[in-house]
Amino acid sequence: MTALPHDAPPPRENTAGAPARPGPRRWMLLAWALLAIGVAGSLGGAALWRSSARANARQGFQVTATDVSETLETLLLRDADFVKTLRSVLTLQPHMSATRFEQWFSELSKERRLGGLGATVVEAVPASELAAFLARRAADPTFRTLVGGTIVPVSRGGRVRYCLLSAGGAQTPYSPAIGEILEGDWCDPRSAIGSYPAGRSTTANVEQAVTDSGQFVVYPVTAQGVTTVFIEAAFYRHGAALATVAERRAAVGGWVAASFDIGALIDEAVGQHRGLGVSLYHQNPGQTAELIGHAGVVTAKGALSHRAALGIDGRWWALVRGAAVVHGLTADTQGLLVLAIGLLLTLLVCALVMVLARSRERALTMVREKTGQLQHQALHDALTGLPNRILALDRAQQMLARARRRHTAVAALYIDLDGFKHVNDTFGHAAGDELLRIVADRLQAAIRDSDTASRLGGDEFLALLEEAPTDAGPELIAERVLEVLRQPYDLGDTLGRPLSITASIGIASGPRLHADELLRDADLALYQAKLTGRDRFSLFESSMQAASDERLTLELDLAQALEQEQLFLLYQPTFDLRTGSVIGVEALIRWRQPERGIVPPDKFIPIAEQRGMIVPIGRWVLEEACRQLSVWHALGYRIGMAVNVSARQLDDDSLIDDVRRALEDNELEPSALTLEITETALMRDPDATAARLHQLKQLGVRIAIDDFGTGYSSLAYLRQFPADALKIDRSFIDGIATSKASAALIHTLVQLGKALEIETLAEGIEDQAQLETLQREHCDHGQGFLFSRPLDVDAVELFLSHTSSHASALAASE
Repeated sequence: MTALPHDAPPPRENTAGAPARPGPRRWMLLAWALLAIGVAGSLGGAALWRSSARANARQGFQVTATDVSETLETLLLRDADFVKTLRSVLTLQPHMSATRFEQWFSELSKERRLGGLGATVVEAVPASELAAFLARRAADPTFRTLVGGTIVPVSRGGRVRYCLLSAGGAQTPYSPAIGEILEGDWCDPRSAIGSYPAGRSTTANVEQAVTDSGQFVVYPVTAQGVTTVFIEAAFYRHGAALATVAERRAAVGGWVAASFDIGALIDEAVGQHRGLGVSLYHQNPGQTAELIGHAGVVTAKGALSHRAALGIDGRWWALVRGAAVVHGLTADTQGLLVLAIGLLLTLLVCALVMVLARSRERALTMVREKTGQLQHQALHDALTGLPNRILALDRAQQMLARARRRHTAVAALYIDLDGFKHVNDTFGHAAGDELLRIVADRLQAAIRDSDTASRLGGDEFLALLEEAPTDAGPELIAERVLEVLRQPYDLGDTLGRPLSITASIGIASGPRLHADELLRDADLALYQAKLTGRDRFSLFESSMQAASDERLTLELDLAQALEQEQLFLLYQPTFDLRTGSVIGVEALIRWRQPERGIVPPDKFIPIAEQRGMIVPIGRWVLEEACRQLSVWHALGYRIGMAVNVSARQLDDDSLIDDVRRALEDNELEPSALTLEITETALMRDPDATAARLHQLKQLGVRIAIDDFGTGYSSLAYLRQFPADALKIDRSFIDGIATSKASAALIHTLVQLGKALEIETLAEGIEDQAQLETLQREHCDHGQGFLFSRPLDVDAVELFLSHTSSHASALAASE
């Protein structure tokens, strides 16, 4: 075979029947095809991702807007309830003076953050009462301070009725110019405050609408450079029929308007939600809707909006506008990023789509979980996990709506633990929190799965019973709840031993228009259960609402009783049962209210205890009793004085200084003063009470245990108290002469006093047989109607003079 020369061309390859290799053009086509597929897939994935991100952002905006609307509704309900309270008080006291109203308004303002300019009252005055009204108002210094400027005289044009400013409560002082108003022309509380926007309906038409409808009227007002919102309502004569427009016009007593800082209220509702604009609208009766307030500025392009009707008296709604809520990158940026990844990873486009799909699902799941957690935290109690007040009110409203449609019965159980504060104070908040968690678990176990248990706050719980049986159903459930809550609580290492505690329950059942009415009635029933002894339940009755209104009025009157010198003291003598001589008197407080007359102590003392007014009242009693005792000592009557000390006074650190000051100011021997403390008050916190009693004993005063035998004190604690006397309760004296059991009980109590070397004093001696039995038992001292009723100062001096003369005559005869 001959070799080929080096420069010869290679022979042509025979390709017949061999596979053809793709040329460059075919590979290019495949590359373009893959690129096209990759681009198409990337574009589709990017578009899908951006759309999903925008949907999530819109969903976040709706959640935020709903939260802002619900918060705004809650805050407006608070302000509307305040106006309802104003109207209720003025219905009960239609001719309240400016001084009285200002004091009431100031007292209530301490418990509420009102804002705005304050409140005004315009009274509808018949022409026949005009002169008396003007004179009474002009004599009130608070009214002159309220107006500040000049009041243009009322026209004497023969008007049947005048509408005149009668009172007001202010958050900020009024300027004199605001007092220069023309009274009598229109029935308008706004004329006493400032101006309102032009273009509105006439004032007379507005006030006529307020009177005829009985609803609130809302309007913005500008005064002293401040723009605020007034909520106005008419009040009518107490007990008048209000079924028709004619009846409401005839019964109107006036109008009350309260000012609220609507801007601050909307800002509080918006809170930390930046970039939102909130507009609040209201439609008055017979008028078109108008803008009441606005907060925030929306600058984002393509802003979203959310409109929500608010469940308040009248027609309210809020419009929330803002940008979609974005966490991290914007939707457009995310889409571009997905497209870039798709172009770079063409060969892995399918895998990339799957990864992106899984990532998207995880992202949505995380958003849903986070949203659910936030909603749960906003609507549930952090300590017990039960629904909180907001969710409970919402469920109660839904429950009432279903009950109206289905014609079924509903009930609410308002539950409050008895003595929970004592557990917190004695064993610490850790024990209190553990106790509340156990109570929540027991409450859930005691009701049905279809019912709702919630914690309203503190030691207050609520059970909502849907489709409750009408035949004593709520009562049976309340009994079961009381029973499970009575069981001992094992707090483990927190306390080291079981703890027993009871509860009180108020029950309200039947249809209601609003959930807050159902809870209010249950709360009134709870108050009755507490009042009648605790560890029980009480059913709501319509009379409880009237009693609540009466109690509120009594609280308002009592708040000024001390300042207006309506309180006074009577004195009941105490006798030595062996000699019959007077050894002292007990100071007894009384209240002479100008409109009510003499108010019994058992009516106003519990209110004073609950509201903390008993401390200044008790201080006044101590000072007045010591002052009067000093006068009697100067007249030669060497007797002692007993003064009652309440449990709230005993808990107050100022009691020691009050006693020391009263003794020093009146130059009294400490042994002449006896402080009487009930056995129940002593046993609230025996160790702390014993320490404070020892401090009082160091001053030299005497200590007496009042109502002895009713507080279940143990002998171990009784020996710790530095007591000088035991006052045997009058309930043990009744029937002492006819009942062997009563006589044996008195014998035991007297012998106990002698064994402890403590004097004994019997209360409520009313007949000779009781006295003779006590003398046979060698009881030391006594008091009661058999000897003397409570006397005023002059009667006491006459009584002491007579008994001294009688004693001198007996001594001379001997």
